Amino acid sequence: MTGTDLMREVPVPAPFSLAATCGPVDWARPLAQRGLDRRGADLGWLGGRSCRASPGSLVRRIALDWRRRRSELDRIWASSKLCIDHCMPRPVDPVIARIAIANPGLRPHTSGSLFAGLVDSIVGQSITVMAAAVVSARIASQFHPGIEVAGRIFWPLPRPEDLANADVARLRRTGLTWKRAEALIEAGQAALDGRLRVEDDLSTEALRDMLLELPLVGRWTAESALLWGIGAGDAFPMGDVALLRAARKAYEQPEMTMRELEEMSRGWAGHRGWASRLLWLELFGPARSYACGPE
Repeated sequence: MTGTDLMREVPVPAPFSLAATCGPVDWARPLAQRGLDRRGADLGWLGGRSCRASPGSLVRRIALDWRRRRSELDRIWASSKLCIDHCMPRPVDPVIARIAIANPGLRPHTSGSLFAGLVDSIVGQSITVMAAAVVSARIASQFHPGIEVAGRIFWPLPRPEDLANADVARLRRTGLTWKRAEALIEAGQAALDGRLRVEDDLSTEALRDMLLELPLVGRWTAESALLWGIGAGDAFPMGDVALLRAARKAYEQPEMTMRELEEMSRGWAGHRGWASRLLWLELFGPARSYACGPE
């Protein structure tokens, strides 16, 4: 790491809530593999920390060579990670509408790319969010020595070529099953050979079909990759246990089944990803230490 530590502001369309948007940082705290960590009221990325800002802007504390980090790159960072340009739809479902009204500043928090979302989703198959975050951090540390920023060590996400050339046994040492280790290697190879790509003219449906063509990628994994990778507004990870818990609480239906949740989700068509985020937010709450950031 070189350079100085300075503050710059990134304009953010109102309303915006860092606490609501970054709830997932608290839900899965060991996110250092993304170069992401939390300390007190600071949200930190590899190369940046966002904290309290004036209304309508998000302050990013840069810890890289500032001459290479222009304002446009700052905006790309905020757009890809915090989806500051995404607008919450107006839900018709009264329960989802109630939660949306209470959280107008929510934006989709993402991994920043479809590849990153796919990696996270493969790791997270059939385990808790917290356990997945721990395994992801171990995987990242296998491919990078880490970078120290403000006394903390951050590990970037493995590159496609890292995973494509990885040994299954090496990945298994991080806590992955054989199948998931093989799926990560396949994901890296797909990103390199063009089977996994994101183009402006590709619809969510086309991206979903592309993901489902990859080995060991089922519906939950594909939908989760779209939701957490690029913030797809209508991605719906059917079969998600935490989402079922959230829906049971919000709708006051403790005996709701997965089948009933799937039927209910038809009323969220077009914004099922937003509905899912809102339900999770009500169940788990916003990032607890964020009384910071513009609301």
